[in-house]
Amino acid sequence: MPHLENILVERSLYIAVAVLVLYLGFRIGKIIGTLAASKLIAQKEQELFIAQKGFKTLYESEMAAVKTDNANLKSQVDTMTAKVEDYRKKAAGLGGLFNSGGKKADAMYALLLENEALEEALYHQNEKLKNERTDALKEQMRNTGYRRVLMSQLMSDERIKGYVAEVLADDKRLPELPAQTERH
Repeated sequence: MPHLENILVERSLYIAVAVLVLYLGFRIGKIIGTLAASKLIAQKEQELFIAQKGFKTLYESEMAAVKTDNANLKSQVDTMTAKVEDYRKKAAGLGGLFNSGGKKADAMYALLLENEALEEALYHQNEKLKNERTDALKEQMRNTGYRRVLMSQLMSDERIKGYVAEVLADDKRLPELPAQTERH
């Protein structure tokens, strides 16, 4: 290996070459790291795009199924409503007695509709009364509990016990018991 006559210049040259090699290595490493990171980011973006596209497809297919179900249910409701209306008219016509569409059939149809409305109102009123009865019963049970506690406290008082014993001891104050029949 050739040597320079001046060791200081030679060492300075070696140091400069080493710094240049380190700098070039650092820059090349940075470029390779940037390329690898951008490739990884592109791969992740592609995966997210595929997942997002899959979710969108799933959402759209579910929405289409729901819309189809809603349309089917709406057509069924319309059909059932038409059938109910037809049955009402048949019931109003009393099964063919007033099929001429005269006033009697119209009156029967109006009475049938009014009857349905009254039955619905009666049902709602019965539900309301049922709730009121339940609430009143709960209130009575609560009041009975309060009375039971009050009576328990009264009966545990020594003065009240004395009064009760005094009344029981005096036969004149007690009401007469009805004659009991013998049991066999």
